[in-house]
Amino acid sequence: MSFWLLVAIVVVIAATATKGKLGINIKRVKCPRCGKDLPTVRRPANAHQAMWGGWTCSCGCEVDKWGKEIAS
Repeated sequence: MSFWLLVAIVVVIAATATKGKLGINIKRVKCPRCGKDLPTVRRPANAHQAMWGGWTCSCGCEVDKWGKEIAS
């Protein structure tokens, strides 16, 4: 295995453990405002959501991939 591939894997694992931008969330997310389950398959509403993950709830709350509200 390539050294850089190993470094990339370690970075993703560390970011997932600390809930960072480069992490991967496989758990279901709820809206922090209304408590509604957000869809498993997401449709990004903007470039930030497309790049880093996240949703916009029907109540208007923008949420990151970890379920934390993003201040607009």
